[in-house]
Amino acid sequence: MKHRLLHWLACPTCRSERLRLEARRTRTVRVTSDQFSPEEGVPDGVDRARGTETEVMDGLLCCDECGAKWPIQDGVPRMMPADAAVGPASAHRWTTFDAASPAWEENFLDLMHPLLPGDFLGKTVLDAGCGYGRHAFFAARYGAEVIALDSSTDAISSAAANTKGCSRVHLVQGDVYRPPVRDGAMDHTWAFGLLHHLEQPERAFEALGQTVRSGGRLSLWTYGPRQGLTLHISNALRGASSGMTADQQHSLSKNIARALRLFSHTPYRFLAGVPVAGTVVSHLPVHDHHQWPFDVVVADIYDRLRIPVRHWFTRERLEGMLTNAGYADVQVSRRVRNNETFRASSVRR
Repeated sequence: MKHRLLHWLACPTCRSERLRLEARRTRTVRVTSDQFSPEEGVPDGVDRARGTETEVMDGLLCCDECGAKWPIQDGVPRMMPADAAVGPASAHRWTTFDAASPAWEENFLDLMHPLLPGDFLGKTVLDAGCGYGRHAFFAARYGAEVIALDSSTDAISSAAANTKGCSRVHLVQGDVYRPPVRDGAMDHTWAFGLLHHLEQPERAFEALGQTVRSGGRLSLWTYGPRQGLTLHISNALRGASSGMTADQQHSLSKNIARALRLFSHTPYRFLAGVPVAGTVVSHLPVHDHHQWPFDVVVADIYDRLRIPVRHWFTRERLEGMLTNAGYADVQVSRRVRNNETFRASSVRR
């Protein structure tokens, strides 16, 4: 944990910003003078003369208001309330991504629409439900200070590996219903692939919105209702795999991924630009996953079998949530025709 993370954290129990850091084990990492702008001054924990920054690897965050104590383990503040559910295990705990492959960055910018890389420079952002850290990575690359939040221990470990060396990424294990982030502290908060898995998505939506400053942005990406063959196949697979062990589900996921590669991804890859044929292959199930490595496709399928989708979101539902909450410049767009998903972007008044 970097010392400057304290500027954005709050106690998830009482919302106090009076947190005290007690370090038990630290490490020193190299930093360069161009990592911090003159406007930022010298961040806490940074020694510009030596070109180093001190990070707390083990210790405590203590709330002076309510007395709560939150452990710091392996450099990550573990700020999960006692009654909060730890996120589920995920096959993405093994997922790594090649940042040089354009598909990852293209996907990030697609979800961030209408923002461009230059819009992240100097901003402070919250990646809620950060998963294995790919979105946090690109936001930090573009110059944002990123708080990557997830309740899953697997996700935090994977995100730590995938953002290793990113000096502007701060990992926090916490609950999205009670995010340990100060109210109005973020220029931009997003939740991609999160709300549809939650029991109470509106509650999380409201809590995450509180982290955004006036004039800041809230972005969402959710599953839309499945239809036709895709819906029936998904329901059948979930039902058939519900009694399987984790190993059996992983084996099934590999077989499904092989079938998708053969009958959906490959035809789409080669025929998408061909007149008439392109229209046909655009209706193939989850054809948009052709861009991902095989292991990532397997992990996605495995997680969909094990982690239930509790809510489907329509365009109207997302627009209503944002408009009723008082957001401006509400933009909701449908992304994939037969594997329907929606992205939403809005500005907090």
